Amino acid sequence: MTDNPAMTMESDYEIRYRQNQEDCVANHIDDSIAKPSDQTSGEGVAMKKSINLVTAISVIVGSIIGSGIFISPKGVLEYSGSVGTALIVWALCGLAAFLGGLCYAELGCAITKSGGEYTYLNVAFGPFLAFLMLWINFLIVAPGNVAIISQTFAIYVIVPFYGDCLPPDWAVILISEACIILIYFYNCATVVGAAWVQVVCTIAKVLGLLIIIIAGIVLLIQGNTEYLTFDGPGTSVSRISLAFYNGLFAYAGWSCLNAITEEMTNPRRDFPISLSGSMITITVIYVLTNIAYFAAMSPQEMLASPAVAVTFGDKVLGNWAWLMPVAVALSTFGAANGQALALSRLTFVGARDGFFPDFLGMVHVKFLTPLPALLTMGILTALYGLYPDVGTLINYTSFTYWLFVALVTTGLIVMRWTKKDLERPFKCPLWIAIIFAIFCYFIVIVSIFAATIEAVIGTIIILTGIPVYFYAVKWTPKPPRLAKALDASLHFCQKLMLVIMQEKETYDESNY
Repeated sequence: MTDNPAMTMESDYEIRYRQNQEDCVANHIDDSIAKPSDQTSGEGVAMKKSINLVTAISVIVGSIIGSGIFISPKGVLEYSGSVGTALIVWALCGLAAFLGGLCYAELGCAITKSGGEYTYLNVAFGPFLAFLMLWINFLIVAPGNVAIISQTFAIYVIVPFYGDCLPPDWAVILISEACIILIYFYNCATVVGAAWVQVVCTIAKVLGLLIIIIAGIVLLIQGNTEYLTFDGPGTSVSRISLAFYNGLFAYAGWSCLNAITEEMTNPRRDFPISLSGSMITITVIYVLTNIAYFAAMSPQEMLASPAVAVTFGDKVLGNWAWLMPVAVALSTFGAANGQALALSRLTFVGARDGFFPDFLGMVHVKFLTPLPALLTMGILTALYGLYPDVGTLINYTSFTYWLFVALVTTGLIVMRWTKKDLERPFKCPLWIAIIFAIFCYFIVIVSIFAATIEAVIGTIIILTGIPVYFYAVKWTPKPPRLAKALDASLHFCQKLMLVIMQEKETYDESNY
């Protein structure tokens, strides 16, 4: 990666970092800025490796299983045309996600640097595409996703207190903002604590789904199989494509683990196990959950339900129906936590590489967390959370997710030739990568034709990153006055938040 201009700039930033640290010590601002944290055992300030195999599985499962499987699997049913076809779509979506997980497992094992898609695009194609992905994630996707999930959490926390009435917007906003503040607060304070929250929420949401599955099995034993047929209005190529798009949305999130690679204790062992195991488990759970839904309600009832799991609970669980809103609340809280944990690292790594302001690439000397990146993402998320229609922004850029996944998979294929010496402890079969890349491009094309206006607006939003790229990355050196002002602001922020650059790397870049 020596040809990457951002990496060339990094040495200049490091010089300024050291100068700022020396100034802090000379002025006796706070001796802790110059001293390694006790948690580093004197080896220097750096991100702590706290993600083991159990936590890795929890991050994947917790990030994927959010509100979708509890609230609206009806999108798959609507476009599939029958219950039987819908169940097949759910299974095939799981297979596609599993193949994608295998591709990402190879990348995570070979490139042990955090940043997910951003890092892989940077290694495979250079800084331009990597920055555009980083820009759209920072501007909309990361804060918007967490804001939407937090709003869903708020709705299901307070719905039981309003009976048949819709909760007021101000109540939803207050609860969602409290959720956002809490999540980013403890993510700033501790990686281990955030990981344990993820484990607990993952267990809770899986238990909630198991309740649905067990209840569905009881109903099937009792003979409630009348809706499990292929009867229906039928479908078409375009409609079945939209059914896949809706199903894949519920499986999205397998790349979250790739965003925090540097914090994994043993990424080259844990990536294949956690990704493949998680995707198989989630696929089985999703298919069985949908079978349980159809054992309890007709396709018409599902299509009319605003929250399928809650409708299921009201029909089947009786006095225990309150378990479903609780399960949805815990599920969405865990999903928001997983998104905040993973997506903030993209900003951190991008800043460390010189694509964003230096300050966002620093680590707190005591907590060993990317505090500036987390605070910045938290502020943006809180702002988005003030508006109930924040989902509109996400709709404008939803197709870009699959576009970047397709480019990353293409990069994996390209690197088989351009980086033959890259050590690959786990190697995904090339034919799987090719099939998955073709599938991703197909999804992108379908989404463009199905939502042309949204795709055009989303493309315009992405293109706004081009002038930012040329200003922040290509324009070097900066004018002396501007450089001096940036250094002064960096110095002030360092002293204010007790953050410095990492004093030792947590990944080996020499291999790629």
